[in-house]
Amino acid sequence: MGEQVKDKQLIPTAFGIADGNPITLNSLNTKVKTKLKSMGLTPAVVSACEYLYDQALAGKATFEAKPGTVNSKDYNIILKDFGEITGAVWLLTTSSKYTAVKFPIGNEKLIDYLLVTKNGLDEKFSAKKDQGGKPSIVSLMPIIEEMIRTSTNLDIKLAKPSWVLYHLSTEEKNGLYFGPLKAAQYLNTPGWLALTKLLKHKDLKTGYTTGIPTQAQMETAVVNMGTYENVRKYTKEFYDATGYTSTINVEVSKRIMSKGYSRVHYGLLHYPITAELVKWLNTDTSHAQTLLNLAANTLHIQQVYMDYKGTSIMYSVKAFSDAEFKFASPSSVPYPTNNRMGFTMNKTPTPITKIKG
Repeated sequence: MGEQVKDKQLIPTAFGIADGNPITLNSLNTKVKTKLKSMGLTPAVVSACEYLYDQALAGKATFEAKPGTVNSKDYNIILKDFGEITGAVWLLTTSSKYTAVKFPIGNEKLIDYLLVTKNGLDEKFSAKKDQGGKPSIVSLMPIIEEMIRTSTNLDIKLAKPSWVLYHLSTEEKNGLYFGPLKAAQYLNTPGWLALTKLLKHKDLKTGYTTGIPTQAQMETAVVNMGTYENVRKYTKEFYDATGYTSTINVEVSKRIMSKGYSRVHYGLLHYPITAELVKWLNTDTSHAQTLLNLAANTLHIQQVYMDYKGTSIMYSVKAFSDAEFKFASPSSVPYPTNNRMGFTMNKTPTPITKIKG
């Protein structure tokens, strides 16, 4: 069976509940279940959603997955998007601490919903399907900048990673392209040195001399290599320097170098720099993870995971305030400027019973 559900078709906005107003569990039940039947969804999708909703409403932390005739791609969309709603339902059911949920208007960088406590306070929650998306470090930069500006005893070792994150989070025009290159230039990484040497190779006719290479110069370099075999020959020193040699995706690289490939080719040079930076950021000696954890731990956000493993689905919760994080990039060789550097939680979930109120 073909596609039955589209990305974002089942998020709170689609149900008309993302208005920032508190909704009680009873009201949510009525609104969601009524809307599900009038959205033009296939019976299989409606059935899968209703089952997930009912399990959450029953307060089940672990239960059998029942995708029915929904294929795995569509089922994962249901879990990712509709899971924002069912996660809130599960929390409202299992914890006596909360009285209502608020789904924010617009796109919050880190928050998917807020739960209202009996005392009228809002607690922030982020929903994740499995490891989930990688929120951008842009969301943490105001905190990092404030820490640097106001702290009188901030460890001097955190100065270098803060500059790297500053470059990576830039919102300047074409910042997704320039950010990683400026960060690598600032660090003078082995990959950066090898890239600038490569771009000056007379065979590649890039016209590059110094500074940050343009997209056109990087594209010219790859196109003038001509074949996948030549890419491997010309980039050997560069890939070795960035550490990309051991992780190169041969199939993807061959596809990019095939005749008629219509997207940009320069990801073969740009993404290895991003990969080198991820490795640097996640190395203890860079102290970047220390900075990331200091910033993220100040956020009073709880992450609700919906894990789909084997034939089971499981909910779990972990608080940002006591979590550890690592850096990760949502970009790739075919999509070198997909998004800015992100971060993910090193997941050791805390059972919801520990935050019952």
